[in-house]
Amino acid sequence: MMTRSRWLQVGGAAFIAIFLGTFNSAPLVELVRQPVYYRDIIITLFQALLIFTYIDLVTIWLNNRLSWQTKFISRLVTQIAFGLGGATALAYSFAYLHYRFIDSEHVFGTDSFLKTEFPVILLFMLFINSLFSGIAYYQELTQKEPNQVETATKEAQFATTLLGIQGNRKIAVPIDTVALISVEHGITWLFTFNNTRYHLDEPLQKVAERLDPVKFFRVNRQHIVQLAACFSYQSADFGKIKLTLTPPFTTELTISQKTASTFRKWMDR
Repeated sequence: MMTRSRWLQVGGAAFIAIFLGTFNSAPLVELVRQPVYYRDIIITLFQALLIFTYIDLVTIWLNNRLSWQTKFISRLVTQIAFGLGGATALAYSFAYLHYRFIDSEHVFGTDSFLKTEFPVILLFMLFINSLFSGIAYYQELTQKEPNQVETATKEAQFATTLLGIQGNRKIAVPIDTVALISVEHGITWLFTFNNTRYHLDEPLQKVAERLDPVKFFRVNRQHIVQLAACFSYQSADFGKIKLTLTPPFTTELTISQKTASTFRKWMDR
């Protein structure tokens, strides 16, 4: 199923192909009787579609890097350089190849193409760049900030269970029973408050993204702890923190100086 953008590209390419095929040429009644007319229409359609696709991809690429609202001048200059300039280079190259290998009876550079058809092509490409950029600007302008309802919905999407693996069994472990999640030798393990261990079939980062940050804290690259599992903590050398977990866990976890301040606020709130 084609998107609206693809329909726009196909429709625009077809219009340009037909327009250029009849522009500054013999009367249409004569053109439709010539097989070369249909050949040129198909070739021009394909070339125009490639150029339209290029402009669309450039615009999408810039949308992720330069905002129209916050970096308007930089975005405008870059859009002109890559969107219009790159498309112009493509169109010129296609024209040269067409005259060189397909329509060799005309000499490229001395034909009326550069004086009549090429300026029209430039106008079309300017219009397409303006259209795609205008759509991108409008989408930026109308993009809504997440409201309280959306935030509540996001919070409701935090995991209520984690799928633990023991042997051939997969067990839904309630999130409130999870005390510690650790990575050992590249394997993610889940430990409950009664020290039952389960294997998790996903990396620690993916697990962290599904957990409620009010209840869980990633203390370092290897460990995530639940608030209820944190028994005590104390300052250590170089601004670090030593965290002691609720029994039966005996391993002390080290929290770096960079993370220590955030962890204290999380514990002391």
